[in-house]
Amino acid sequence: MFRNGVTVLSLLAMLASSEVVSASDDWRTELEDVCGNTSEAAVLSHMELQKLIAKGERVSKALESECEAVRIVYQKRVQKCLDLYRNIADTMQPDGKVQPPAQ
Repeated sequence: MFRNGVTVLSLLAMLASSEVVSASDDWRTELEDVCGNTSEAAVLSHMELQKLIAKGERVSKALESECEAVRIVYQKRVQKCLDLYRNIADTMQPDGKVQPPAQ
């Protein structure tokens, strides 16, 4: 009986720890989603850019609970991606095309 109880407790502990790990790593998949689209940012619609910006802001908030070393590195990365998307969204014309640079 005692052995079965230990086994059950071990399984519960494993499940609980795997949920914590997966919950804390959710921001990593969202970060890859956000920063994985930078090469095609100029052809994305304004709505798509806004969705990526919102997702990036969620990642930024999730990073606040990480240790300092992780937070600093990934915060910088997500910020650069967000800056790019915001810049492109701000320079879009009403028809959804990016304005050419001023000469």
